[in-house]
Amino acid sequence: MSGHPLLHLRASFHRVRGIAAFVAVWFAAATAGFRWLGGLDPRDALLSAFYLEVQPGAFSQAYAFWGQSLIFGVLVTVLIRETLENHAERCRLMSGLVKDHTIIVGYTHLGARLVEHCISKKLPYVLIEKDKALVDDLLRRGEPVVIDDARSKDALPAANVAGARRMIIASNNIETSLILTKTAREANPALKIVARCPIDDLVGVLEKLGADHVYSASQAAFNAVLRDFD
Repeated sequence: MSGHPLLHLRASFHRVRGIAAFVAVWFAAATAGFRWLGGLDPRDALLSAFYLEVQPGAFSQAYAFWGQSLIFGVLVTVLIRETLENHAERCRLMSGLVKDHTIIVGYTHLGARLVEHCISKKLPYVLIEKDKALVDDLLRRGEPVVIDDARSKDALPAANVAGARRMIIASNNIETSLILTKTAREANPALKIVARCPIDDLVGVLEKLGADHVYSASQAAFNAVLRDFD
């Protein structure tokens, strides 16, 4: 079961919005038809359009039969689509609907801890990870995950970078850190960017590209060891 029922519901509606619009137009047109062509008052026209009344005449009989068949077919289609849905597609769609959130890049040990922290604290987040096998459990749980290479042009928009509060780059790939820092800063000037940097010499480069905070793995280890010195 999804840990984000409202987000899940919004994503479901987003998936079937075209069908919903068609059904709405169908009922509106039918109401108008019964009102102006059938000469019914507004109440009876509306009830007839929604199959709550069946009027005499060939038109009404035909509408009742074919219309109910159509609506039944639409409902079956929606149910089948939701039952046989692709978890990755739904989670990607959910990701684009999250706002004021944290984007976590990379399901590394650090990334996994950040995700679990967000889940436990009920903080809005989106995870970007290209290896689907690593996050299969998150997908089945209905978490907002974008399965994509974070460096692709579609990944950050899919995670709604424009509406995000911060981005934490937990990836071990320095190229990913460099590209994402620059791309994210251009996409959202107000975004707080926190980057993990495995190479000390590139800390300054990331800062120049727009990272607000850069954490060096060796510096963090050094600081931890230093605390044990007398």
